[in-house]
Formats: sequence, C-alpha cells, structure tokens
Amino acid sequence: MKKSSRFIMLFMLFWAMPVWAELSSPLDYLKAMTKAHKTLNYEQLYILQSGEDVLSFRYRHANDNGKEYAQLLHLDATREEMILREDTVGYFGDYQPFSLQTSRILDNLPSVIHTDFEQLTGYIFVDAGKSRVADHIARVIRIVPQDDFRYQYLVWIDEDNHLLLQSQLLDRDQNVLELFRVIQSVEDEQLLYIVEPIRTLILPTLITAKEQEEQLPLGWHLKWIPTGFKPLAMGRQRLSEVLLDEQVESQLYSDGLFSFTVYIVQNKGVSFDGQFWREGKTGIYSQTIGEQDVIIVGEIPVASARHIVQQIQLASTGENP
Repeated sequence: MKKSSRFIMLFMLFWAMPVWAELSSPLDYLKAMTKAHKTLNYEQLYILQSGEDVLSFRYRHANDNGKEYAQLLHLDATREEMILREDTVGYFGDYQPFSLQTSRILDNLPSVIHTDFEQLTGYIFVDAGKSRVADHIARVIRIVPQDDFRYQYLVWIDEDNHLLLQSQLLDRDQNVLELFRVIQSVEDEQLLYIVEPIRTLILPTLITAKEQEEQLPLGWHLKWIPTGFKPLAMGRQRLSEVLLDEQVESQLYSDGLFSFTVYIVQNKGVSFDGQFWREGKTGIYSQTIGEQDVIIVGEIPVASARHIVQQIQLASTGENP
C-alpha cells in the first residue's frame, strides 16, 4: 500500500473515532431510545409486572409525517384499549369511555421512553454492557440517582433500532418495583396501516380540568423537594357536591423521570403518623399535621416522602410539623 493511501486511511479513522465514541455513550443510547419510540413504526408484545400483578399488552405505533398514532391493548381479562391520535388519547373499556388531551400514552408503559434525558439532573448514566432480549442484542444502561431520594432504572435498548426491550425499576435495596419485558418486537413500515382507522375514529368526550380552580394559590408550600423535581399542575377540588366547604388541595411535582403529588385535606378525626403503603412503583405516605392530613402519592421512596412532610409549611399553622 502506498504511503499516501495509508495516510488517508489513518486520517479518516482518526476523525471517525470521536464520532463513534460519542454515538456509543450511555446518554446517546438513551436519547436514541426516546427518539425511536416517537418516530418509528413498530409493534411490541410485552409483559408488565407491578407488585404482584403481571399483565400482557400489545402496543402499536406509527409516525405519519411527524404525527403520532398508537394503540395500546390489554391482552388479559377485560378488554381495555387506549388510542393515541396526535395530541389526544382516548380510553375504552368496561367503563364510560373518555379522552384526555396529551401527546403520549402514559398508562402501562415505562416512563423512561418519554424522558428528556438532556434535561434530567441528579442522575448518572452507566454503560453495563450488552445482553439479549427477545432475540435482539441489547445495550444495557443504568440510570442511577446521585442521592437516596429517588429510584433507579436499568434499561435494555435494542442495538439496531434503539427501541426499549426491557426495563427494571429498582429501589435502593435492588428490589424490582416494576418490570417491563418485551416478548416480540417488530419494526415495519406496514404498520402505517393503523393511521387511517385511528384518524377517522370518533374519540370519546374530552375531559378537561377546571382552569379557575387551578389558578387559585395553595395554602401551603414545600420547603424541600428532591433534587431536580419541579412543581407542575396544581389544583383545588371539592370532595363532593354536598360538602361544598371541604376541599382537597394538590400539587404535582416531576423531575422528568418520576413524579409525585402532594394532597392536603381536612382531617376527619383519624390521625395518621407516617403510614406508608406501596404497590409496585407507586407509594402512598400519609401524616396528620394539626387539623390537616398530608398525603403524598407517587414514584418516590418513603425516605423522600417523610422528608418532604417534615419540611412542609402549612398556612393554618405557620410552622413545620
């Protein structure tokens, strides 16, 4: 080989190596995963285990000129179905059908597939090598919090098309709180056939929040929340049409990967002293402070919920618990 040709090859390899290394970082795999789930036409059959419940599902997704369409079907027991059409999700099942204004199906899918990992703070991403899931080679990535106030994720990402093949949500003791595992994954442009039936489907009545209640200021605030969490939707709702003077105030918080909601309600005579209950990834923590009950529902450890309540400022007391 001539020296000039050898030099050109070495030069090209030199400049190609940084690009290859950048594309192979854990963050790039995670970003590619979220992009794949938004842009590809695919079908996945999977099981989802949360607590003692194990259910199977079929998820079909299509992207037509930048607009997303999807169908999530429960394959066990009573038929339940969710349909995504652009920015609306319709819910069908053994209940009164309804629709919500949202650009994604959140139920029975891991939150990691919708996460903006570039904006996620307080976590480190670790490459844990390769494995095999549903006859696909997968890159294994750990999403590890930098404190003890959040859970961690272990994800298996398809090396070829970057779709999520498996995920485990783990607590600090490595207990699996939620398991998502694909049994069959197919990427196929023919899945665009779902677009027209969904586009012409008459979706159920859209349920919207009462804006006037959401705009009212809350009578309390949190002096501490886990790193990266930010307040989102807040609201005040009456407990019933009969008890017009009794309301529950709520505030939703999220860090982009996990979320929790704080509820404040008038105590009914039964005091709660830090009770905690968990089913899968969702925990419920309740504590009575003076004449009010503080209830936290969400995807955070009991240590986080307890610390939040210890630092809450209630307007009726003016003091921390």
